[in-house]
Amino acid sequence: MWDIEVKETVWHRLANEIFFRILRGEYTIGKKLPSYIYIAKEAGSSPETVRKALRELQRHGVIEKTRLGYFVTSDKIAVTAFRERYLASIEEAYHNAIAKVEI
Repeated sequence: MWDIEVKETVWHRLANEIFFRILRGEYTIGKKLPSYIYIAKEAGSSPETVRKALRELQRHGVIEKTRLGYFVTSDKIAVTAFRERYLASIEEAYHNAIAKVEI
């Protein structure tokens, strides 16, 4: 049996990119995000894909949805916690890849 995995969907990669922009300070803690339509045009993606990405970040407490739109959370602890979970998942994937190629 072949061991081929495709885990990341487009909306998942887009959620990661939005999160990276938060970490770099392009999207500021506590501030409003650009509209999902603007993000979709900028990313060359569909608005529905952006909405899925935003919902994923909202589920993890990184962004908040209000009547006025989406905002980066003011909770720096939530952002740091999500960053640590993300890094742990990358590290796990790295170790799994090493295990596949060890002789």
